[in-house]
Amino acid sequence: MKTAENNITISCIIPAYNEEKNISRVLDVASGYRGFNEIFVLDDGSTDATTRIAQSYQEACPALKVITLPHKNGKAGVIKKGVAAAQGELIVMLDSDLIGLTPANIDALIDPVIRGEVDQAVLDRAGDRTPIWGWTNCAKYFGGERAFWKRDFLGIDVPDDAGYLLEITNNLHYIQQGKRIRTIFCSNLYTVHQFNKIDMINGTKNYIKMSVDILRFATVRGFVKQFFSIENRNTSGLFLFYRDHPSLRPLTGSLIIVFHLIDGLVLFASLNLLKLVKLPLTVYRHFFPAS
Repeated sequence: MKTAENNITISCIIPAYNEEKNISRVLDVASGYRGFNEIFVLDDGSTDATTRIAQSYQEACPALKVITLPHKNGKAGVIKKGVAAAQGELIVMLDSDLIGLTPANIDALIDPVIRGEVDQAVLDRAGDRTPIWGWTNCAKYFGGERAFWKRDFLGIDVPDDAGYLLEITNNLHYIQQGKRIRTIFCSNLYTVHQFNKIDMINGTKNYIKMSVDILRFATVRGFVKQFFSIENRNTSGLFLFYRDHPSLRPLTGSLIIVFHLIDGLVLFASLNLLKLVKLPLTVYRHFFPAS
Protein backbone atom coordinates (compact mmCIF):
# COMPACT_ATOMS: atom_id res chain seq x y z
CA MET A 1 0.00 0.00 0.00
CA LYS A 2 1.30 3.46 -0.89
CA THR A 3 0.40 6.73 0.78
CA ALA A 4 -2.04 8.73 -1.27
CA GLU A 5 -0.19 11.99 -0.78
CA ASN A 6 3.15 10.99 -2.30
CA ASN A 7 2.76 7.45 -3.63
CA ILE A 8 5.69 6.32 -1.47
CA THR A 9 5.62 3.37 0.93
CA ILE A 10 7.07 4.08 4.38
CA SER A 11 8.27 1.53 6.92
CA CYS A 12 8.96 2.50 10.53
CA ILE A 13 11.55 0.54 12.51
CA ILE A 14 11.70 0.75 16.30
CA PRO A 15 14.55 -1.19 17.96
CA ALA A 16 14.01 -1.92 21.65
CA TYR A 17 15.86 -3.57 24.50
CA ASN A 18 14.29 -3.67 27.97
CA GLU A 19 12.16 -0.60 27.28
CA GLU A 20 8.95 -1.60 29.06
CA LYS A 21 8.95 1.73 30.90
CA ASN A 22 9.38 3.86 27.79
CA ILE A 23 8.15 2.23 24.59
CA SER A 24 4.47 3.10 25.07
CA ARG A 25 5.22 6.81 24.61
CA VAL A 26 6.65 6.10 21.16
CA LEU A 27 4.01 3.57 20.12
CA ASP A 28 1.19 5.91 21.15
CA VAL A 29 2.39 8.26 18.40
CA ALA A 30 3.81 5.85 15.81
CA SER A 31 0.79 3.53 15.82
CA GLY A 32 -1.49 6.45 15.03
CA TYR A 33 0.69 8.08 12.40
CA ARG A 34 -1.19 7.76 9.12
CA GLY A 35 1.88 7.94 6.88
CA PHE A 36 3.32 4.60 8.00
CA ASN A 37 2.42 1.59 5.87
CA GLU A 38 4.04 -0.77 8.36
CA ILE A 39 5.70 -0.53 11.76
CA PHE A 40 8.27 -2.99 13.07
CA VAL A 41 9.11 -3.27 16.75
CA LEU A 42 12.26 -5.36 17.04
CA ASP A 43 12.73 -6.60 20.58
CA ASP A 44 16.45 -7.32 20.90
CA GLY A 45 16.25 -10.16 23.42
CA SER A 46 14.61 -8.15 26.21
CA THR A 47 14.13 -9.76 29.61
CA ASP A 48 11.21 -7.51 30.56
CA ALA A 49 7.71 -6.92 29.16
CA THR A 50 8.78 -4.96 26.06
CA THR A 51 7.34 -7.53 23.62
CA ARG A 52 4.06 -7.89 25.51
CA ILE A 53 3.53 -4.13 25.62
CA ALA A 54 4.28 -3.76 21.90
CA GLN A 55 1.90 -6.61 21.05
CA SER A 56 -0.88 -4.88 22.96
CA TYR A 57 -0.97 -2.23 20.20
CA GLN A 58 -1.50 -4.71 17.37
CA GLU A 59 -5.26 -4.99 17.66
CA ALA A 60 -5.74 -1.26 17.17
CA CYS A 61 -2.88 -1.04 14.67
CA PRO A 62 -2.78 -4.02 12.29
CA ALA A 63 0.24 -2.49 10.50
CA LEU A 64 2.32 -3.07 13.64
CA LYS A 65 4.55 -6.15 13.55
CA VAL A 66 6.52 -7.33 16.57
CA ILE A 67 9.68 -9.36 16.03
CA THR A 68 11.21 -10.84 19.17
CA LEU A 69 14.84 -11.85 18.78
CA PRO A 70 16.02 -14.68 21.06
CA HIS A 71 19.43 -13.15 21.73
CA LYS A 72 20.80 -9.62 21.96
CA ASN A 73 22.19 -8.47 18.61
CA GLY A 74 22.99 -4.81 19.30
CA LYS A 75 21.48 -1.86 17.51
CA ALA A 76 23.21 -2.32 14.14
CA GLY A 77 22.21 -5.98 13.88
CA VAL A 78 18.62 -5.18 14.83
CA ILE A 79 18.29 -2.34 12.34
CA LYS A 80 19.73 -4.47 9.54
CA LYS A 81 17.11 -7.15 10.27
CA GLY A 82 14.38 -4.54 10.30
CA VAL A 83 15.43 -2.96 7.00
CA ALA A 84 15.68 -6.40 5.39
CA ALA A 85 12.13 -7.24 6.49
CA ALA A 86 10.66 -3.85 5.55
CA GLN A 87 8.68 -3.48 2.34
CA GLY A 88 8.79 0.31 2.30
CA GLU A 89 10.85 2.45 -0.03
CA LEU A 90 11.47 4.98 2.76
CA ILE A 91 12.71 3.82 6.17
CA VAL A 92 12.00 5.77 9.36
CA MET A 93 14.00 4.83 12.45
CA LEU A 94 12.68 5.78 15.89
CA ASP A 95 14.37 5.03 19.20
CA SER A 96 12.09 3.35 21.73
CA ASP A 97 12.98 5.61 24.66
CA LEU A 98 11.87 8.94 23.19
CA ILE A 99 10.05 11.48 25.30
CA GLY A 100 7.77 14.07 23.72
CA LEU A 101 7.53 12.62 20.19
CA THR A 102 4.73 14.14 18.10
CA PRO A 103 3.36 13.54 14.59
CA ALA A 104 4.82 16.94 13.67
CA ASN A 105 8.31 15.62 14.52
CA ILE A 106 7.79 12.68 12.18
CA ASP A 107 6.52 15.02 9.44
CA ALA A 108 9.61 17.21 9.85
CA LEU A 109 11.81 14.11 9.58
CA ILE A 110 10.17 12.67 6.48
CA ASP A 111 9.26 15.74 4.41
CA PRO A 112 12.75 16.95 3.29
CA VAL A 113 13.67 13.44 2.13
CA ILE A 114 10.46 12.92 0.19
CA ARG A 115 10.79 16.36 -1.38
CA GLY A 116 14.30 15.46 -2.54
CA GLU A 117 16.01 18.24 -0.58
CA VAL A 118 18.27 15.75 1.22
CA ASP A 119 19.03 12.04 1.11
CA GLN A 120 18.69 11.54 4.85
CA ALA A 121 17.24 13.52 7.74
CA VAL A 122 18.09 13.19 11.44
CA LEU A 123 16.17 14.60 14.38
CA ASP A 124 18.34 16.71 16.68
CA ARG A 125 16.91 16.18 20.17
CA ALA A 126 16.87 18.95 22.77
CA GLY A 127 17.64 16.28 25.35
CA ASP A 128 21.05 15.74 23.76
CA ARG A 129 21.89 19.44 24.14
CA THR A 130 21.37 19.75 27.91
CA PRO A 131 24.11 17.43 29.30
CA ILE A 132 27.63 18.77 29.78
CA TRP A 133 28.70 17.68 26.28
CA GLY A 134 25.77 19.52 24.71
CA TRP A 135 27.73 22.72 24.07
CA THR A 136 29.95 20.87 21.58
CA ASN A 137 26.96 20.50 19.22
CA CYS A 138 28.22 17.04 18.17
CA ALA A 139 25.47 14.82 19.58
CA LYS A 140 23.11 15.90 16.80
CA TYR A 141 25.12 13.83 14.31
CA PHE A 142 24.28 10.59 16.12
CA GLY A 143 20.53 10.88 16.61
CA GLY A 144 18.61 7.64 16.28
CA GLU A 145 15.58 9.22 14.61
CA ARG A 146 16.34 9.03 10.89
CA ALA A 147 14.58 8.91 7.54
CA PHE A 148 16.37 7.50 4.49
CA TRP A 149 15.76 5.47 1.34
CA LYS A 150 16.03 1.72 1.79
CA ARG A 151 18.12 1.40 -1.38
CA ASP A 152 20.75 3.75 0.08
CA PHE A 153 20.97 1.86 3.37
CA LEU A 154 21.45 -1.46 1.60
CA GLY A 155 24.57 0.02 -0.01
CA ILE A 156 26.26 0.57 3.36
CA ASP A 157 28.66 -2.04 4.69
CA VAL A 158 27.44 -2.23 8.28
CA PRO A 159 28.82 -5.19 10.30
CA ASP A 160 26.16 -6.98 12.36
CA ASP A 161 28.16 -6.30 15.52
CA ALA A 162 28.70 -2.56 14.84
CA GLY A 163 26.25 -1.71 17.66
CA TYR A 164 26.11 2.02 18.39
CA LEU A 165 28.67 2.66 15.63
CA LEU A 166 25.76 2.34 13.22
CA GLU A 167 25.16 6.09 13.03
CA ILE A 168 28.77 7.13 12.39
CA THR A 169 29.12 4.34 9.78
CA ASN A 170 25.96 5.67 8.15
CA ASN A 171 27.15 9.29 8.23
CA LEU A 172 30.57 8.59 6.75
CA HIS A 173 29.09 6.47 3.95
CA TYR A 174 26.70 9.24 2.94
CA ILE A 175 29.48 11.82 3.05
CA GLN A 176 31.76 9.63 0.94
CA GLN A 177 28.98 9.16 -1.61
CA GLY A 178 28.31 12.91 -1.80
CA LYS A 179 24.82 12.52 -0.35
CA ARG A 180 23.17 15.20 1.76
CA ILE A 181 22.25 14.74 5.42
CA ARG A 182 20.26 17.33 7.36
CA THR A 183 19.68 17.57 11.11
CA ILE A 184 16.42 19.05 12.35
CA PHE A 185 16.33 20.50 15.85
CA CYS A 186 13.28 19.52 17.93
CA SER A 187 12.90 21.58 21.10
CA ASN A 188 10.29 19.18 22.49
CA LEU A 189 12.19 15.92 22.00
CA TYR A 190 14.07 14.21 24.80
CA THR A 191 15.30 10.71 25.54
CA VAL A 192 16.09 8.61 28.58
CA HIS A 193 19.86 8.90 29.10
CA GLN A 194 22.16 6.08 30.13
CA PHE A 195 22.71 7.66 33.53
CA ASN A 196 18.94 7.54 34.09
CA LYS A 197 18.62 3.93 32.99
CA ILE A 198 21.60 2.71 35.03
CA ASP A 199 23.17 5.24 37.39
CA MET A 200 25.18 8.44 37.05
CA ILE A 201 28.66 6.88 37.34
CA ASN A 202 28.18 3.86 35.08
CA GLY A 203 26.00 5.77 32.65
CA THR A 204 28.68 8.42 32.27
CA LYS A 205 31.32 5.71 31.79
CA ASN A 206 29.20 4.23 29.00
CA TYR A 207 28.97 7.60 27.25
CA ILE A 208 32.72 8.14 27.53
CA LYS A 209 33.39 4.68 26.09
CA MET A 210 30.93 5.31 23.26
CA SER A 211 32.60 8.64 22.44
CA VAL A 212 36.08 7.11 22.41
CA ASP A 213 34.92 4.23 20.22
CA ILE A 214 33.22 6.58 17.76
CA LEU A 215 36.28 8.83 17.52
CA ARG A 216 38.62 5.86 17.13
CA PHE A 217 36.42 4.36 14.40
CA ALA A 218 35.86 7.58 12.50
CA THR A 219 39.32 9.06 13.08
CA VAL A 220 39.60 12.77 13.82
CA ARG A 221 39.50 13.56 10.11
CA GLY A 222 36.33 11.58 9.52
CA PHE A 223 34.69 13.08 12.59
CA VAL A 224 35.53 16.63 11.49
CA LYS A 225 34.17 15.94 8.00
CA GLN A 226 30.72 15.86 9.53
CA PHE A 227 31.06 19.55 10.48
CA PHE A 228 31.34 20.51 6.82
CA SER A 229 29.03 17.90 5.32
CA ILE A 230 26.01 17.51 7.59
CA GLU A 231 23.81 20.57 7.40
CA ASN A 232 21.01 21.73 9.63
CA ARG A 233 17.71 23.22 8.57
CA ASN A 234 18.78 26.82 9.12
CA THR A 235 22.14 26.71 7.36
CA SER A 236 21.45 24.48 4.36
CA GLY A 237 22.18 27.35 1.96
CA LEU A 238 25.62 27.92 3.49
CA PHE A 239 26.48 24.22 3.19
CA LEU A 240 25.41 24.16 -0.44
CA PHE A 241 27.59 27.20 -1.11
CA TYR A 242 30.50 25.43 0.59
CA ARG A 243 30.03 22.39 -1.64
CA ASP A 244 29.53 24.27 -4.89
CA HIS A 245 32.29 26.88 -4.55
CA PRO A 246 35.59 25.16 -3.71
CA SER A 247 37.63 28.36 -4.13
CA LEU A 248 35.70 30.02 -1.28
CA ARG A 249 35.81 27.10 1.13
CA PRO A 250 38.29 28.72 3.55
CA LEU A 251 35.74 31.51 4.11
CA THR A 252 32.57 29.44 4.15
CA GLY A 253 34.29 26.70 6.16
CA SER A 254 35.20 29.26 8.82
CA LEU A 255 31.60 30.47 8.91
CA ILE A 256 30.35 26.92 9.32
CA ILE A 257 32.66 26.38 12.32
CA VAL A 258 31.52 29.66 13.89
CA PHE A 259 27.84 28.82 13.38
CA HIS A 260 28.44 25.31 14.71
CA LEU A 261 29.97 26.62 17.96
CA ILE A 262 27.45 29.43 18.42
CA ASP A 263 24.53 27.08 17.81
CA GLY A 264 25.86 24.59 20.35
CA LEU A 265 26.63 27.17 23.02
CA VAL A 266 23.38 29.11 22.65
CA LEU A 267 21.16 26.02 22.76
CA PHE A 268 23.12 24.50 25.65
CA ALA A 269 22.81 27.71 27.66
CA SER A 270 19.19 28.45 26.81
CA LEU A 271 17.92 24.89 27.45
CA ASN A 272 19.70 24.63 30.78
CA LEU A 273 18.53 28.11 31.78
CA LEU A 274 14.99 27.02 30.96
CA LYS A 275 15.43 24.02 33.25
CA LEU A 276 16.56 26.32 36.07
CA VAL A 277 13.58 28.59 35.52
CA LYS A 278 11.18 25.65 35.59
CA LEU A 279 12.77 24.09 38.70
CA PRO A 280 11.01 26.29 41.31
CA LEU A 281 7.65 25.64 39.61
CA THR A 282 8.30 21.88 39.59
CA VAL A 283 9.19 21.93 43.30
CA TYR A 284 6.09 24.02 44.07
CA ARG A 285 3.82 21.60 42.21
CA HIS A 286 5.41 18.66 44.03
CA PHE A 287 4.57 20.04 47.45
CA PHE A 288 1.35 21.82 46.47
CA PRO A 289 -0.31 19.66 43.79
CA ALA A 290 -3.39 21.05 42.10
CA SER A 291 -6.60 19.89 43.71
